[in-house]
Amino acid sequence: MSRDRLAAIKSLNTRQATVADAIPLSGLIQRTIRVSNSKDYDQKSIDMLCAIFEPEPVAERIENELILLCFMGTELVGAVGLKDDYLRSMFVDPTYHGRGLGKMLVSRIEEEARQKAIPEMMLHSSLTAREFYSALGYEFVEFQSYPEGPFVLMSKPLR
Repeated sequence: MSRDRLAAIKSLNTRQATVADAIPLSGLIQRTIRVSNSKDYDQKSIDMLCAIFEPEPVAERIENELILLCFMGTELVGAVGLKDDYLRSMFVDPTYHGRGLGKMLVSRIEEEARQKAIPEMMLHSSLTAREFYSALGYEFVEFQSYPEGPFVLMSKPLR
């Protein structure tokens, strides 16, 4: 890992989301979906996905699951959630892709799951993120179709 990448990761701060974070978190997620998923999903699917992450549904998620936010200084650059045995809603601002933030967030949420004695993590990956999760040890379970488009169910035993 380069010194710049290591320094950037060390300057990150994470904390649990509160309802007050719903608007900036919604913005991060919608921006990431529009930029990152546009090569794998049509505009209708992108719009439907973004609607799921409007501030009100995001606030409900914050109240009902563990969501960790990642900041570089005061800038929200990433988020990841855990609900039961599912890794949910992992997003990194596209400006920060390729810097190890996603890997760090997945590692943090897996550690939270281990502390809750969860033996296996599940997730619904976008087509876009499937290779990312595979590189972190998640294995293909099945393709699933939703109104928002196709997704990939994946799993990983936690040891």
